[in-house]
Amino acid sequence: MSPFRTAASRNAVLTAALICFFCISTAPNILSQSISTSPPSGVSIAFDHNEKGLQVQYQAFVETFADHAETQAHQAFAIFALPNPGEWFGKYFAKEQVPQLEKDYGAELDAYEAVLLKRLGSVPAGTKFRVHCKVPHPDPAIHMQPRRDAIAPESPIPAEQFVCEFDPVPKLKYGRLSMFVNYVYVDGAFRYVGAGAYPFWSSPDAASQKKTSAQTKS
Repeated sequence: MSPFRTAASRNAVLTAALICFFCISTAPNILSQSISTSPPSGVSIAFDHNEKGLQVQYQAFVETFADHAETQAHQAFAIFALPNPGEWFGKYFAKEQVPQLEKDYGAELDAYEAVLLKRLGSVPAGTKFRVHCKVPHPDPAIHMQPRRDAIAPESPIPAEQFVCEFDPVPKLKYGRLSMFVNYVYVDGAFRYVGAGAYPFWSSPDAASQKKTSAQTKS
């Protein structure tokens, strides 16, 4: 079997992974009346390499979306992309794998942006969000193995996993949007490399992710 999946398969995996962590809660959300409206912006500004830094990075994006919808949100989302995917993949993978990885990464990133914008757009226009990021406990990889034909890097990749929760402000009965995503920290910002228990190059298929999610909840 080829180590590279089709675009349709990749999008199915991404959607399944995000749906697994998309929670609609009817419990009240306790939020303060104010929210920061001037976080750092622009790729030249470094975000702290921790949960707080990721929160600020997302906060800038969601506030741009709230103020301008998709008009400027696409530009704001660019901070989550690897600055030079081909060069970055070349540091960790075999040379012959880099072109396909770079192509797959573009599709993964586009799919993540589309799903994220769709979720944020499910509430009334102009709704603000407060972002909270945390390290997942327990590690979801405990319950799931990478797919058998996963692409193996030639050297360890410093990927990090976070659960990011988006609370609408003022609170809505819709509750909370929660997503579990993999990142690498490059040039002062967190860069998306896949949703779910593993980065996109070794992520299990959509069926496996749904099965594991159901087992975890039972």
